Amino acid sequence: MTGGSLEPAAPPVLCHNSVLLIATFCHQTPYVATHAVTLPVVLMQPFIVLLVLFSALLHATWNAFLHTSGDRVWQFGMMSFPYLVCSAIVLLFVPAPARESWPYIAASAALQLGYCVALAKAYKAGDFGQIYPIARGLSPLLVFAGAFVFAGEHLRPLALAGVTLVSAGIISLAFRQRRFATASVPAALVTGAFISAYTIVDGIGVRLAGSGFGYIAWAYILFNVPLAVIAFHRYGSPRRLFFDDPRRSLQALSGGAIAMVAYTIVIIAFRYLPIAMVSALRELSSIFAVLIGWLFMREKLTARRVLACVLVTAGAVLIRI
Repeated sequence: MTGGSLEPAAPPVLCHNSVLLIATFCHQTPYVATHAVTLPVVLMQPFIVLLVLFSALLHATWNAFLHTSGDRVWQFGMMSFPYLVCSAIVLLFVPAPARESWPYIAASAALQLGYCVALAKAYKAGDFGQIYPIARGLSPLLVFAGAFVFAGEHLRPLALAGVTLVSAGIISLAFRQRRFATASVPAALVTGAFISAYTIVDGIGVRLAGSGFGYIAWAYILFNVPLAVIAFHRYGSPRRLFFDDPRRSLQALSGGAIAMVAYTIVIIAFRYLPIAMVSALRELSSIFAVLIGWLFMREKLTARRVLACVLVTAGAVLIRI
């Protein structure tokens, strides 16, 4: 980003009109390009930030579905089907990703599969209001370090302070009586490491892909096929998998759709904002998670958690200055 304009980090997808100051989303598919969305340049970046915040709310929502599920293997298996169906449809209309991006697609799929395993184990051992903030709070600093080393990104001092405040605030949400729970914290920390790893991989890979949607679709297919296979193997038949409890199945499928939309927004945002900034803004999902836990899971909203929310909000403001 330079001056007052908004520039993408890699093959351009914003078309700037210097007279009208209009930025146009020009996705690399004919059917999207003919229906491009136009916004004034001064509104484009705040609009993308709002999309990332909406993604954070969606992410907290599907995690709440997963935490309350009595069978998280089944839940992940059901969540895989919206990914597989939508990704297969997308691949019919978008160009294939560039050859250089395929190692990143494969790595992203493997890391996201590991993330699912670690997250399921963490939720089995701990509370939603504890595990979610630990896993999410570890991510921004690791992502910043990875983006600095591998992507050559630099944040302004105020933005770096914002990343630190966001991380400190979210990690503080996870403490209970100044102690981590030893049964659940290791799995939560591993989950956070997986989040950091696939965030960095995707941030670099999508810039090499040329086709952002092609990159997303192939990554989704590669990491969701094993989840679907495991679910089918465990339950034996589609009838048992889908129709033993239709209402529960619908909620699980909805969780998959919500998760898919949430991370698709993030992948798109990587093309317009620095990797560490996108990651830090997403950490507001922990605030949404605390509120969801308070409103729907009857978890306590303590003074410590309120203070942590203030730190996270202040950090997000510094990132935007």
